[in-house]
Order: sequence, then structure tokens, then C-alpha cells
Amino acid sequence: MARIPELCLQTGEFASTSSGKASSSRANLIGELNMKKIWLVFVLVLFGVGCGTQNENLAKGKELIKSDKRRKEERAVREFKLALQQKIDNAEAYYLLGLYNSQEFYEPNTADWEEASITERGKQMFLAYQEEKSKYLERLVFETLRDDDLDIQNAALDALKRVYKQGDQKRLLSQLQKAIKSSDNRDRHNAHWVLGHLGKDDPNTIVPILVKLLEHRRTETRLNVVKALGEVGSEAAIPALAARIESGSAKWKRDREEPEVRQLAVEALGKIGGAAVPELVKIVENKGSSLRVDAIRALAVLGDEKVVEPLLDALQEQSSRDVVIPLN
Repeated sequence: MARIPELCLQTGEFASTSSGKASSSRANLIGELNMKKIWLVFVLVLFGVGCGTQNENLAKGKELIKSDKRRKEERAVREFKLALQQKIDNAEAYYLLGLYNSQEFYEPNTADWEEASITERGKQMFLAYQEEKSKYLERLVFETLRDDDLDIQNAALDALKRVYKQGDQKRLLSQLQKAIKSSDNRDRHNAHWVLGHLGKDDPNTIVPILVKLLEHRRTETRLNVVKALGEVGSEAAIPALAARIESGSAKWKRDREEPEVRQLAVEALGKIGGAAVPELVKIVENKGSSLRVDAIRALAVLGDEKVVEPLLDALQEQSSRDVVIPLN
């Protein structure tokens, strides 16, 4: 009989223990469900925030550009201006505003008309670069400069000048050298054009880079380098250009520069003028040179008194090429 209470006691303890475990399991299950709900709410909130952060004006402007609606670019520009009032996707909004804004949309001499100038459009493109440097530097060099619209090309040039002065000069020069070495003629032309402009302001940096590029294996690259040197107009380039010209008489063919490069080098000397005059006179006085006519033309444009006598002597000779000398 004494065992019965003990058994009951044990049974009661067992029941109590089982009930505790069940309660604990239910509590854990409820806790897990609550956590899942919290995570679900958190994910939904993030999704809602993500959807809410889209720059609607920018999206509308881009859709307008793709459409066939009347005055689509003018209307898109209005959207890009509104897009800049938000703090989302500003880089793209800046770039597209610089790309599509035009003074043709506005009455002359108004505030909007002034904001659509080449300089202001270049500034917008530069602001895009400041937001995302690598992306927009490459886009400016390899895409924007290729545009058929001359205003867009000049805006891109303005932006790249700003990059050179205020941004990553080293990175810009690297991209321009890549472009002038390209197999694509548009990239080579655009690079020589930009380098020529940059060199006018900073010949001490640009001329040595261009002179080094005269050794590049691609003839078309060397052609554009010579053009750039002529546009820079620095007397520091004279020795390198003269060497290219004189290479035509080299003993070995591998040491001779291509005739078209040598001809452009003569033109470049003419653009430089000043200290380049003796080199041009030397070519004129060399009766065996195939570049005499090119040198005569270059000298005639310069109008330097030093060239009068060699020009008169040359004009008295017979030539297989016509020489047209402009009279001022």
C-alpha cells in the first residue's frame, strides 16, 4: 500500500514534466513564427523603399527619348531638370541633360537659353563624371565624342578639359592614348582633337606624350599624333617632326616614315611657325625633296620675311605639282 502514493507522485511528476515540455515547444514554435513574420515585414519594407527610390522624372525622360513623340528631346530635358531635384541617379540625369539640352529649345538670351550653352552642357557632363568617375570618363571619350552633333562634341570637349584641370588627369591621358592607338578611326581622330586642345594649354605635359607616340607601329596613329602636334603649335615638337621628315632619305626602308606622315609633319611645322621656318626653308632648298611644294605652301601662309628669297627661287622652277600661294 505504501507504494501507491509513491507511484501517484511519480505519475504526477511525469505528467507535470510532459506538460512543461509541450508548453515549451509551443512557445518555441510561436517564437519562430513571429520571427518569420518580422523578417517578412522587413523584406516588404525594403522592397517598398527600393521601389520608392526610383527617380521617376529620369525614367520619364529616358522613355521620351526612346519614343517617337513630337519635341521629345525638349520634353525629356524638362524631366531631366526635375530629376536633378531628387538625390537619386543624379549622375545619369546630369549626363543626359548635358547631352540633350539645346539652345534651340529656348528664346535667345533667356536664363534657360544660357543654361543650354556649350559651356553649361559641358559642366553638366563633368558633374556626371564627378558622381561616377570611371563610368563617365570612358563614356565621354569613347561614346560622346563620336556623336554626329557638333555641339555635343564640343560639350564633351569642355567636360574633358574640366576633367584634365580638376579631375583625374592621369586617367584621362591614359584613356586618350588608348583611343589614339585604337583601330577605329573615329577614336583616333577624337583623341588627336582633344589632345591638341589640351596641349595648347599645357604643352609641357602633352607634347612629350605625343612625341613618344610617334614611335607607335600603327601608321594611322602616327598620322593623328602629327596632326595633334600641329594643333598644339609648340616649338618643342620641331625636332621630332623634322626627324620624321628627314627619315625619308634613310638607307633602310624600315627606318623611313610613311610619305603621308611626312607630308603632315611639314604641315605641322607650318602651323608652328617661328623656329620651324628654317626647317621648312631647308626642305624648299632641297631640290630632291618630294615635300618641297608642301613646304612652300606652309611658308607662304606664314608670311615670314625670311622665306621670300627661297620662295621666289622655287617659283621660278618647273614642277610637276601646282603651287597655289594665297595673297593677303
